[in-house]
Amino acid sequence: MIQTDFELRDATSDDAPAIATLLTELGYPTDAAAVPKRIASVVENGGAVLLAGASAGPPLGLMCLDRHFALHSAAPIAYITALVTSPAARRRGVGRALVAAAKQWALQQGCARISVTSAEHRADAHAFYPACGLPYTGKRFSTSL
Repeated sequence: MIQTDFELRDATSDDAPAIATLLTELGYPTDAAAVPKRIASVVENGGAVLLAGASAGPPLGLMCLDRHFALHSAAPIAYITALVTSPAARRRGVGRALVAAAKQWALQQGCARISVTSAEHRADAHAFYPACGLPYTGKRFSTSL
């Protein structure tokens, strides 16, 4: 069953508790008190933080977008830096709507490409993203600093 009774909107500081819950669900435990500053940093640097939700009730999904300029690309590159749906919203079209919004946002930003990375243990995401038109193209290597 595809859920269609939700809308996408920009996140605000008032959403901090729900965003912290969703980020924790994604595997990034987050204190709600830190969220407003993080939203502001993303937006001030040209990114976006979107929520999917019904008119009433908690958000069903969260997505953070960023873009950067690279020497190897004539136009900026968009990145989905976080995407998560609440357990109750999975397999209801919320994630697909967020990815579609990400592609639209990237086009509006003049981006040449949109990318997302996904941890090795997220087999569900590895099936989800290609189904949304984001095929597997390589590996990511990183370390915490």
